[in-house]
Amino acid sequence: MRQSRGVLLPPVRASRLRRGDLYGALRTAVLDGVLAPGERLPSTRQAAADYGVSRGMLEVIFEQLTEEGFLQRAVGRGTFVSSTVSRLSAPAQGQETRRRSPAPSHRGHSLAAIAACREPAVPRPFNAGIADTSEFPWKTWQRLHARAARELGRGGLNFADPRGLSNLRAAIAHYLAQFRGIRCDPGQVIVFNSAQQALHVLALLLLNPGDGIWIEDPCYLGARAAFELAGAAIAPVPVDQEGIRVDLGVRRSPRARIAYVTPSHQYPTGVALSLDRRVALIEWAARNDAWIVEDDYDGEFRYEGQPLTALYSLDSSARVLYIGTLNKSMFVSLRVAYAVVPEEIVEPLANIRTQMDGFTPAVRQMAMSLFMDEGHFSSHLRRMRAIYGAKRATLVEGLAPLAARGWTWSSNPAGMHLLAAHERGDYARAVAASSALDLALLRSYRIARARDDGLLLRFGALDATSLRAGIAELVAVANKVKP
Repeated sequence: MRQSRGVLLPPVRASRLRRGDLYGALRTAVLDGVLAPGERLPSTRQAAADYGVSRGMLEVIFEQLTEEGFLQRAVGRGTFVSSTVSRLSAPAQGQETRRRSPAPSHRGHSLAAIAACREPAVPRPFNAGIADTSEFPWKTWQRLHARAARELGRGGLNFADPRGLSNLRAAIAHYLAQFRGIRCDPGQVIVFNSAQQALHVLALLLLNPGDGIWIEDPCYLGARAAFELAGAAIAPVPVDQEGIRVDLGVRRSPRARIAYVTPSHQYPTGVALSLDRRVALIEWAARNDAWIVEDDYDGEFRYEGQPLTALYSLDSSARVLYIGTLNKSMFVSLRVAYAVVPEEIVEPLANIRTQMDGFTPAVRQMAMSLFMDEGHFSSHLRRMRAIYGAKRATLVEGLAPLAARGWTWSSNPAGMHLLAAHERGDYARAVAASSALDLALLRSYRIARARDDGLLLRFGALDATSLRAGIAELVAVANKVKP
């Protein structure tokens, strides 16, 4: 039997509370499971104060419910919901009054159908695109989290700056200068819970309904959803082996307000945006007074040489808005991401952010700033680069036999996923349908239809055993299915 300090009793809608009203409300709450077996009720004194009635009335009601077996009372311990209640059967389906809710909007249906950006509950081959936490320095994080709570004191329980804690904004600016070659002032950094939230707020601030926006095709579906929510006119721009086709973007939507790109490691194809196209994209934005949103969701994880130069660092006209996340490099439940933007739009972004969830909890931000300032983050990144690089190498080596059957994948040595593509889309779909693995099809990420298709293999959180088993299963199925 649970020893809680006393649950909150259900409200009773009546202008003047009578004994029958309270008795019926408490009895129904027990039968419906609102007051669950084993839960401790508040004292009659507290319950009487909550309801604004006499204590004597509550004594009579509690005694009656006890006599009927709904409650159990023990001297010195309190009053509890009887465990016998759990044996009562729920009302048969159809006996209750059923209410039909109004249907969602057409836009709501469209957005709810985008399920590919919803993470699965259990990582397995090949749905595991989140961070591997098996090597995370948990004890160090616990120590710093406790220290952050001490340093903030009770102030950590209050509202936090919607722009982010100054400590963390400074730490992020320092990290970007060292590891991504991005020179920015801490005042240009604004903290969010996720890159998805950053995209949503930027879309609301920068777009009027009907404004055009270039979206890579195939694309990160979360970005598509964010811009559709803002009422943008989506212009899908094809991606090839050099990244987004800037020439086709100009042809399809020359006056677009924003171009959304993932230049270091295109999602989901994995290709990198060539230098020629980076320059062409920046020149287009400067000529047309447009923005470029650079989503650098996994820019830290390149396994040969240095990370690719960020598009932000090539821009001399302040057209590029840079988005990064710490959830990929730390752990998914951290919920800390950021954007680097011109200082004049930081306050407007913060004001819109307050209309969503207000702020990111201060203790978490302080702990992250300590983790970065003391060098733990850089050490963790180096360690995880080696781990993810080894996983990717294992995956590529294991898939090698499929090259003879027409399967291809990007040579860009980066990221925590790999797209195995095939020019015969029906063959790729047959492999996915014949396998017991959790395989996402490339077509799920496309806006325009295409003849080819592929399998998105997300491996970040997989251990070595699961990864090798998944590879063996995939190769066996792909060899069995006829192209």
